[in-house]
Amino acid sequence: MFKITEISPQQKGSLLNVFVNGEYAFSADSGFIVDEDIFVGRLLDDGAFTALKTAAGVRKAMRHALFLLEHRDFSKKELATRLEEKGYEEDFAAAAAEKIAAMGYIDDRRYAERLVERKKNKVGEQQIRYELSKAGISRKDADDILAEMYDESSDGVAVVLKEMRRKLKGEIPEDRKAQAKLFNSFRAKGFTFETVKAAYEKYCENEDLPID
Repeated sequence: MFKITEISPQQKGSLLNVFVNGEYAFSADSGFIVDEDIFVGRLLDDGAFTALKTAAGVRKAMRHALFLLEHRDFSKKELATRLEEKGYEEDFAAAAAEKIAAMGYIDDRRYAERLVERKKNKVGEQQIRYELSKAGISRKDADDILAEMYDESSDGVAVVLKEMRRKLKGEIPEDRKAQAKLFNSFRAKGFTFETVKAAYEKYCENEDLPID
């Protein structure tokens, strides 16, 4: 059996420390203390104590998550990871991210669409897919969103061609080694060889230069 023996304010911040059987157990905001009917002298069995401690941990993680969301958008996986990095237990972080998503504050599809819109004029489809996967977006959702929003055969070629013109300023690579270096600079950004080759052909279409 567990007994709540003390509830005291933290020296810094607005949370209250809850002591059980004379030892610190968890901290929570005053709203949680009231809502969960937490008071000195209350007795708890094992299940009730564990549930209360878990609920308090998830609530704290949610408060921190809402603070993080004031500054930037996150996918559900990213948010849980960031909370873990801030010191929250893995289960609390995951549960908090799940609840935040259920409340509509984050949405993985919306996040993915914004990422594609932001990246499609800078990097290739392979890089975008990698970033979507890293953010926890499923392959199916990534396929659907990219099919709707990005066509590397047109969008990608246009991006590479524009950057190629900026880099080369009307010049043509002097040899195969220089050409390969140029191609690799775009491959490193996730563009396929076919995309880079198509852009290069457009760039050189009025030049008497063999194309690999």
